[in-house]
Amino acid sequence: MQTIRNKHWAYLTLFYIRVIWILLHLGLLSYEYKGNTENLFLILFTCLIAGVLPQFVWFYYEDRKPWLYPVVELVISGLFFIYSSYVMDLYFSYLAIPAMCAAATIHTQRLRIPLWIWFSVLPAIAMTIVLPVSSYNISIIEGFLFFGLGTIIWKVIDTQRKMQELLEENDKQRQVLEQYAKQVEKITLLEERNRLSRELHDTVGHTLTSVIMGLDAMSFLIREEPEEALQNVKQLSRISREGLEEVRRQIHHISPLKEDESISTQLKRIADEFSLSTGTKIKLDVNGTNLTVHPQISLILVRCLQESLTNAKRHGKADHIDILFDSNPNQLSLTIRDNGCGMDDVVFGFGLSSMRERIETYQGTLEIDSIAGKGTTVVCQLPYKIGKAG
Repeated sequence: MQTIRNKHWAYLTLFYIRVIWILLHLGLLSYEYKGNTENLFLILFTCLIAGVLPQFVWFYYEDRKPWLYPVVELVISGLFFIYSSYVMDLYFSYLAIPAMCAAATIHTQRLRIPLWIWFSVLPAIAMTIVLPVSSYNISIIEGFLFFGLGTIIWKVIDTQRKMQELLEENDKQRQVLEQYAKQVEKITLLEERNRLSRELHDTVGHTLTSVIMGLDAMSFLIREEPEEALQNVKQLSRISREGLEEVRRQIHHISPLKEDESISTQLKRIADEFSLSTGTKIKLDVNGTNLTVHPQISLILVRCLQESLTNAKRHGKADHIDILFDSNPNQLSLTIRDNGCGMDDVVFGFGLSSMRERIETYQGTLEIDSIAGKGTTVVCQLPYKIGKAG
């Protein structure tokens, strides 16, 4: 059970202010009313009941029945307020702090308005008993203004509570997004492993198989046809070098990013390495501001460039490739255009499908425009601010 002890610090402050208020009035009654010994104990007892009973209800029932305390406060404190003023024939200022505490604990408008009215009427009734009807200044301050002050306190506490709930909700959403990002990272690593295994099987594996078979044949040719064997040795050497270059390219695919490099620098490095290893002429243009890009977005752009360069050379037989990277605070755009053989119908194989899925995961788009004999254009667009697709 959550009692007032577990509530906001402002409620605890009001709770103890009310305790001090009751003790103060017990002392004042003992001093001001000591001449009338016959009624002194009765009025002190009623003051104690009026102080303890609402306090008890507030302490134990605030969480289960939040409406109960302000109603009990109105009835008990209001009756004692009128009774004490009547017995003492003196306007006994008592209702201010109870009215403020009651207003600070009301959570519904339907209850607040009638209680505000009644807490404003009670001082007027007490004032009518002891003073002329025309004098109500003190009674207005006693009920109406202090209840309004309690309403303001409630509003401040409620606003702070809502802000705290919003912060907690934002923290939960952040944790969910972090979990999504970790899942995407795992999926990306799995995709890279699958792609790498396929690339090694199709390229490096084929190269090494050719070299092994050629070496096996050399044992026969080196005795019978030394000249032909020498030519085969040179050919096997060339094939082995090509296989080594392919292994190096795959290693670059595994770890293409460097933390201290901007995205434009990373793209230029990959383009330069590809141009050097394949002899392809590559032109890179960078437009826009040099923005700091999320690592996951950088990886997607790098993979898009790598896959596009590989396809342009292997399938399109291109010898010239133009790259345009355009960045702004809203969107990042990477365009790769080659002069290869192109195709009439774009087939999304393993590499292109993985690229599209990776881009769409972060609310990006992938467009491929290819014409047979005129080359292929790949356009990858991603939002600058990272976001998980719903």
